[in-house]
Amino acid sequence: MTAFAACIFALAALASALTIAATLRRHGADALALRARLAECPETLVLTWKVMERVPLPTLAALRKRPARRIPARLEWPGATIDLAA
Repeated sequence: MTAFAACIFALAALASALTIAATLRRHGADALALRARLAECPETLVLTWKVMERVPLPTLAALRKRPARRIPARLEWPGATIDLAA
């Protein structure tokens, strides 16, 4: 790694750390008090989560009644023809 790239990486890491620190300083107290504020609410909200399994669907090729017609791939260049199927 060149010295320039290392300096850019270090500056980006410093900027990221300063941004995280500023965000924690600004919103940290509110985030920590959120659980107490939610406990004080007279109304409750119940969330229920359900998990659904994903079943793999058949591919479109399996649903075809006739097999797909394959066209051989050919690459044409001025003065030469190359057969890609071979």
